[in-house]
Amino acid sequence: MTSEKVFIIDSDSAQLKLIRDEIDHFLRDQHFPDKAREDILVAMGEATANSIRHAYENKPGHEVRVTIEDYPEKVVFRVRDYGKKINPAKLKETPTLPPVEPHGLGIYFMKTIMDDLTYNTSHAKGNEVILTKFKEKNNH
Repeated sequence: MTSEKVFIIDSDSAQLKLIRDEIDHFLRDQHFPDKAREDILVAMGEATANSIRHAYENKPGHEVRVTIEDYPEKVVFRVRDYGKKINPAKLKETPTLPPVEPHGLGIYFMKTIMDDLTYNTSHAKGNEVILTKFKEKNNH
């Protein structure tokens, strides 16, 4: 059986704690171990912050939708915004180490932590990043 939870936050970085708390609550209910839970929270924090920072240029007053799809074998997280479109081909997959700027590690963290990261570029407006974590690798 699949269940879905949808959370909508404002494009204000102060809202990141709210979505983090909701995701943490969900992961605890699913009995994800502490380390996996903390890692997923990092990846989801990066994905959500990227929507605020890049799609909305840190301007509050816009919608960021976070969806959690719970399947028997995996959890799929979707972060959707309706802001400035990104070009996934231009995203830096491998960071410069040590970092030269305070940003630039988010995609690397998301790809390293999660089992799959894809971009849905079919939307007429905005972006959607889809992050998948398989349960069997993380539970019990």
